[in-house]
Amino acid sequence: MKGGTVMQQPNLKVMSKQVHQLAIRYHQAKVKVMMYQTTMDVSEQQLYQHHVKFIDTFHYLLESMIPENRQIIVNDYLEKQPDGWWLEVYPRSTYYRLKGKALKELLTYLK
Repeated sequence: MKGGTVMQQPNLKVMSKQVHQLAIRYHQAKVKVMMYQTTMDVSEQQLYQHHVKFIDTFHYLLESMIPENRQIIVNDYLEKQPDGWWLEVYPRSTYYRLKGKALKELLTYLK
């Protein structure tokens, strides 16, 4: 397009990396919440609440997703199922199509 810029959609690899980073943040928040519950003093309450809010938001978003999208996010990023877990559930093209939709959906809400 002359004189304008074309917005390019992020590809599956980029979106996967972003969701992987969110999953790491989610797991770290869960660990920190558990640690704060046993040793929290008044100065840590705000940070504790921040982590709890992030975890609750992440859970809410997962519950709001269609089951196929949620299954992909949970299995690929949160529970780290073995590679190819989806082979008995989906054909390759269906898996990658659903994975793209799942990543876009989650990233849309968490950005």
